[in-house]
Amino acid sequence: MKTVKFLSVLNTLGGTETIDRLFASQFCTTEDEASLTWFMLLMALSALQRQGHTCVDVRKLANTPLFVDETQQLNGWCYPAEEQLEHAIEQAMKNSVVASALVYQHGRLYTRRYWQFEREIGQALAQRCAPLTLSDEDYARLNTLWPGMFSTDPTAEQDWQQLATACAVQQRFTVISGGPGTGKTYTVTRLLLALQCVAKGRSKIQLAAPTGKAAQRMNESIAGALEKLRGHLDESLINSVPTDAVTLHRLLGISRFGVETRKNQANPLQCDVLIVDEASMIDMALMARVVRALPAQARLILVGDADQLPAVESGNVLEALVEGHNSELISAALQQHLQRMCPHLPVPKVSDKANDYVKMLHTSRRFGGDLATVATAIKANAPSAAWQIIRPAELPADITANQGVLSVSDSAFEAHFVHLVRQCFSAQMNPSLTPAEALQQMARCRWLSPVRNGEWGVNTLNQRIEQALQVAGGPLKGGHYAGRPVMVVENHYAQGLFNGDVGIIWPAANGQLKAWFDTDKGLKTVSLSRLPAVETVFAMTVHKSQGSEFEHVVMLMPAPVSSHIANLCSRELLYTGLTRAKAGCILVGDESRFTAMVGRQQQRYSGLAHTLHTLAGQAVN
Repeated sequence: MKTVKFLSVLNTLGGTETIDRLFASQFCTTEDEASLTWFMLLMALSALQRQGHTCVDVRKLANTPLFVDETQQLNGWCYPAEEQLEHAIEQAMKNSVVASALVYQHGRLYTRRYWQFEREIGQALAQRCAPLTLSDEDYARLNTLWPGMFSTDPTAEQDWQQLATACAVQQRFTVISGGPGTGKTYTVTRLLLALQCVAKGRSKIQLAAPTGKAAQRMNESIAGALEKLRGHLDESLINSVPTDAVTLHRLLGISRFGVETRKNQANPLQCDVLIVDEASMIDMALMARVVRALPAQARLILVGDADQLPAVESGNVLEALVEGHNSELISAALQQHLQRMCPHLPVPKVSDKANDYVKMLHTSRRFGGDLATVATAIKANAPSAAWQIIRPAELPADITANQGVLSVSDSAFEAHFVHLVRQCFSAQMNPSLTPAEALQQMARCRWLSPVRNGEWGVNTLNQRIEQALQVAGGPLKGGHYAGRPVMVVENHYAQGLFNGDVGIIWPAANGQLKAWFDTDKGLKTVSLSRLPAVETVFAMTVHKSQGSEFEHVVMLMPAPVSSHIANLCSRELLYTGLTRAKAGCILVGDESRFTAMVGRQQQRYSGLAHTLHTLAGQAVN
């Protein structure tokens, strides 16, 4: 195959990789200047897919420079007007090889693989958007159940959890999105009870999450919420709700080294309801495999925080599904349903533009104080308002007593590094602790960074933290030592351990070191000889922290020494890291970096919202 050579242009591009040039050369085999626009569109498509986009949005790319790297003084390439881009695409699509591998639709250029993923997901969800019809008996059952779960006193203030529960009962597809403490588990638990009430306890419910840690937290949260309802609701109804969430990979039967699934269209899941927590972590390819395996009549409920970091792989399913949603609007059919279910609540306005499947939870019942105020300001792109609340830390004071958001300069962080390490981690090294107590201490604090490598990458930080703890507690022997926090980095079904599970190395009663994990079924111990691959996680990446909570977080905001780091340091990353903290957060860096992170949004190009809206409209009408 001929190689395209636009050396004068390629030498001005930053942030590209060899794969981008190979991809562009594959579908642009002429070397004349007229092909340059098409070649650069292909470069953009390859590079953007590597960054998590599923397509190139031609309207947003037009008249915009790409591949700029100021640190290397590379000016990139400015894409021409939309008309020129469209003309280049139309000419290229006349080639049968190009047309078989790429798709141009609604102003977006895709590889056929990602276009097919979006189409499959859109069709599967659109088929579930039409409202279900409940019988008078169903309403009678629900009306009997409702006072045991919610207040039924007339109110002028909207109860978003109750509204979301009532709406979802009438739908086969629902998105429940909300920030920390807005009552996602509270809502999901009551929704499950309502669905079992209608099904007379016979509904087959499956709980799942993208990671083992998220699945464990889902189990614990739902089990805890159910316990609080015992004595208020029928015991058999409560017992009909499962608390055995699994990872999506295990649910679908995805092999360790492949992409094929044991569960698919030919061998679907055996469930009537599938609820997936931490849905912001689901990429487009995984979501396509989920809907393929879902029985046609099964309900799908996605739960998560759309403002968190998108999935590591391409696509941002949850963000796309809530895009442009207005919580104040509902359809006429849903209004009639709510008047029967919740006449005591304010009824949202009727609109033919309403997305009934999206339910946003707004009021935080747990996540409050300065943490919540700063998180809200970050979401609203108001860095100045947020920074006014963030106070400078007075080191070497006890930062683990912090109940808000503090800032630490680079110089102060370095000067007090050992002090900070001892404050955050010495407690989990105390040899008098039991394994359960050591695990509890481990959850007190975690350091988070956007990057793995470099001065403030987690690899360097973990090494430095271990060195500081050696000074505090004596030499550490070998790779494992008592108090070492570890994260599993590969699924190990025989041991029941999955990528993302976090535990601690601690001695057993006989003094032998073992790995201990806190599961929903109690403490789990694994001999070190049978432990799957793990890594040290005194410090961990923000991506790896999703689905976890810690009392205190130390969040590093590294200087953007490269375009790669600058792109990582986004509003979503800052928000995700901050909201891992339950009590207090320390931000390491200055106001200028904080402001830059808040202003840099990780929006991904996707056509999923348009596809779903179009197909749902066709399905309903």
